[in-house]
Amino acid sequence: MHAISAHNRFAKKPERRSRIGVTRGQALVFFVVFSLFFYFLTELVFASESASVVPVKEVTVQPGDSLWKIAVQYQNEAGMEVRELVYAIKKMNRLDNSNIYPGQRLAVPVGE
Repeated sequence: MHAISAHNRFAKKPERRSRIGVTRGQALVFFVVFSLFFYFLTELVFASESASVVPVKEVTVQPGDSLWKIAVQYQNEAGMEVRELVYAIKKMNRLDNSNIYPGQRLAVPVGE
């Protein structure tokens, strides 16, 4: 006699549990999109900041001049305090320190 199998091959198979949650691929796509969004957002903000044009006057440094003396000379035109104007001149001309030399040309902001 043959053993009769109790297994019914036509019986409904147990369902697989569907995955609930976020897969690695979805998380990666979200991270990339999120990063690109903030990258372009910051580019947009900084682009609008640098778009403002500040009128400048080009000054040639004379012997005995200092940033402070130049700032005092153009303080009224710039509408700033001397300390603020010295900082603006250094920033505009990308100076690491306050050393300037005769013959050097500096851009001085003269208005807002």
